[in-house]
Amino acid sequence: MDAKSLLKEHVSKIVTLTDEQFDYFFSHFKTETFKKGQTIISESQDVEKEYFVVSGCLKSFYVNDDVKMYILQFAMPTWWASDYAALYNKTKATINVDCVSDVEILSLSNQD
Repeated sequence: MDAKSLLKEHVSKIVTLTDEQFDYFFSHFKTETFKKGQTIISESQDVEKEYFVVSGCLKSFYVNDDVKMYILQFAMPTWWASDYAALYNKTKATINVDCVSDVEILSLSNQD
């Protein structure tokens, strides 16, 4: 299933949109791909996007002062991932998001 169809199916579970309304909604997303091991969000950076996973897997985590990793989420296809506190409050990231595998995502910026 392509990215647009996957997002449409996901959104249709919550709200009914006409094709025209969905096309407008979808026009705000950007398709991005990342390789296994790449970091999408790093602690202390600005966060300007949230991500809808089309394929692959993302991992959200933080590392404490003792350098111990705490995994908060694995985001699989049709899941969303970001540092939402940083995104909505326009603060620096307090978590990291990286790729467990090669991923295709749809990103949606705060501006969009």
